[in-house]
Amino acid sequence: MAGSLYRFLTLTAAILSILLLVSVAYPQENTKKNPDEKAHQRMLKREAANALYRFKLRLKKEGFYSGRVALNVWHSTAIDAGTFDQEQYNEFKRLLYEKSTNESLKCFEDFILQENYYDANVCLQTWRMHSKELGTYDQAEYEALKKTLTDARTAKASGAKTTEKAQD
Repeated sequence: MAGSLYRFLTLTAAILSILLLVSVAYPQENTKKNPDEKAHQRMLKREAANALYRFKLRLKKEGFYSGRVALNVWHSTAIDAGTFDQEQYNEFKRLLYEKSTNESLKCFEDFILQENYYDANVCLQTWRMHSKELGTYDQAEYEALKKTLTDARTAKASGAKTTEKAQD
């Protein structure tokens, strides 16, 4: 009887050892986790691609601020997905700021023609800040544009005074 008890304990210990080794060698959590991780990574890459598409769309069709938000969203999702490229980000940022400086100069000229000097000044300040960000700021050009604004204000004020005198 002692021999059969010894065999039973030995056999049980061997089976438990085998089960322990098998469970350590093939953890069940990792087999479930890998497909989930792969699906999650695919989803992150898809989100980054969608964010990039939305940024490019906003760069073409919309203004600076919505483009800047879209660029920041792409930046964040691309980092999460592991697909972020700093050179590409710098290029997109440069394109966004170039578009903004060009539109700000156009806006400045349009508001000068409309004699809306407050908004013309806002456009001029936007141009100045964004051109500084790009590294293309030229103080002489800024002073010339500011002088244009001041001259236009002065011309309008003197034109209004002349009109008032003519009416008297």
